[in-house]
Amino acid sequence: MSTPVPYVSASDRACERGTHYIEEAVRVYLMRDLDGTDRWVIDPTTFGDPLFSDYADHGPVRDECQCGRPDECAAVVARMLKVTMPDGEELLHMLAAALGWTVTKD
Repeated sequence: MSTPVPYVSASDRACERGTHYIEEAVRVYLMRDLDGTDRWVIDPTTFGDPLFSDYADHGPVRDECQCGRPDECAAVVARMLKVTMPDGEELLHMLAAALGWTVTKD
């Protein structure tokens, strides 16, 4: 039996690499299935356009960045503000890659 690997937060991993930890969150809208089966399905507005930021009031945040270089960190946040948020399909591929899955389309 292998020894469990201890959890290391993303901000700690960024600090170990000497980089900035900038985070953002997206909203994926769900809706009740239109067939009336009382289950959640993805709202069609999730696809085709960039997803909405869950941090819409201030955009990407650096609250957990441990870099100790606030001016440099603020410049990275300013650059990330210009990066388009993913749409639903792009998010699907990002999630799959993070989980080690491969996505194919029929």
